[in-house]
Amino acid sequence: MDLSLRWSVWLALALVGPLQAAEPTTIEKVEVIATVVPVVLESPGCEHEKLGVVEITLGEKVSEITQDDKVPTVDYGRAMDKLVAAAQERGANAVVLRVHQGVYFTHQGRKSRKPVYVKLRGAAIHMTPEALAQCPLTPLSVAELEARSREGKPMNVSSRTAFERED
Repeated sequence: MDLSLRWSVWLALALVGPLQAAEPTTIEKVEVIATVVPVVLESPGCEHEKLGVVEITLGEKVSEITQDDKVPTVDYGRAMDKLVAAAQERGANAVVLRVHQGVYFTHQGRKSRKPVYVKLRGAAIHMTPEALAQCPLTPLSVAELEARSREGKPMNVSSRTAFERED
């Protein structure tokens, strides 16, 4: 073994040694409070305050003249995180999803595996802790949202139709 390598090993062991000899510490019980805003499909039956509409878009609006076969796709997880962040800015502790649009790109007969554009719109709501305890919410998972997107009947439409404003 090379002399410089031996010294490096001894130095590393000397630095690690005191760390291993430290006395064990005890961890007290800590209450974990969920900070994630759930995205749900139905309005809760309990009392809640409506804080307005939140809408996000993610991805590129491609058109028929796009020749790039590697159009960047978007992730539903990022889209839901962005929707949750928009709701949190309004003071919401839940979002009721109202509109979901996933646009896939077809190039030479091959559909992209993931959408190239996602639009999510929902109602930001605030529920009191008592209302949350009375009516627990069932959050929509990213996997469920992706499955809902794939289950929908695909429509071949022009880019103008796919991206026209819904109000």
